[in-house]
Parts: sequence; C-alpha cells; structure tokens
Amino acid sequence: MPQLSPPLPAAAPGLTGSFAGRELVVQIRRLLVVTLVTCLVYAGFTRASRSFCPGGFDADGGFIDGNGQPTDLAPECLSLQMGPSPVVFIAVAAIVLLTLGRVIRVADGLESATRMLRRAALAIMIVAGLSLVIAQVWFALLPVAEWDPEAGYFFLFPFPFAGVEVTITPLTP
Repeated sequence: MPQLSPPLPAAAPGLTGSFAGRELVVQIRRLLVVTLVTCLVYAGFTRASRSFCPGGFDADGGFIDGNGQPTDLAPECLSLQMGPSPVVFIAVAAIVLLTLGRVIRVADGLESATRMLRRAALAIMIVAGLSLVIAQVWFALLPVAEWDPEAGYFFLFPFPFAGVEVTITPLTP
C-alpha cells in the first residue's frame, strides 16, 4: 500500500501570499545597500595628494635651497597623501548596529521600524558626505607652500574626517 504524505500545514494566521515581514526586510536591505554604496563613495573620493619641494637644482647640477642659495645638502621635500579615515567607517557601522538594535528593542510596528531604518540611512549619507566635503576642503586649504624644513611647520590635519600620511624625503635628481 502506498504511503500517503501528510497534508500541508495550513498557513499561519496573519500571513498572506507574501512574506509577512517583507517590508521590514526590504528596508534593512536598503539600509545595507546605502551603507555599502556610501562607504565606497567616501573611500573613493577621499583621496588626494599634495607635495612641495623648496629649492631645486642650479645650472651646474648642484642643489639650491628655498631662498635660491647654493647648498651641499639636498633640499627636503614634503608629500601629503590623504585617504579615508577608519573613524568614519566605525561611525557608519555604529549607526547601522545601533539602529538595528533599536528596531529590535523599541519599534512597536512596521511603520516605526521603517522610519528608524530610513533615518539611519540618511544619517549615514550625511556623516560620510560631510566627512568627504570637510576633508577635501580642509586638505585643499593646508598651506603646504609655506612649509620650511629648517624651521618646521605644524599642519592641523582633517582628523577624524580623513587620514593624512606625511612623507619627508630629500630631493633626488
């Protein structure tokens, strides 16, 4: 005698033809996509470099300093490389994790959960966007041409909006 398979269970109460939490999952996916795209844009556009080399070479191939005077030592050159800051990525991750935790603890329905997730996506775009703009403007305004290797010079870098790597090397022919 053939075995009969058990009947399929009846649909759970409240479920229709579509997944009950579909809208919430869509909003969480949207938050994650916005986070990924925003981080990629921030990382890609927070790149810049500047350099300055006071002095150079005279007609005989010797070195001259920033004042145009001959010198036996090679002038030092300054190079600045700006890149994304880990602090911004940590802030973005914190926004995502805190929002998801808040949705779990506080949301009393789909509407409030959706509102929290949308606000988090907006906050992420604002944090990364402002960090990008502040870092680029700040870096562009650094007075690199005023750097004097003998006197030293203090630059205030755009931390925490971006990271800057400083390299000082002698001028090479």
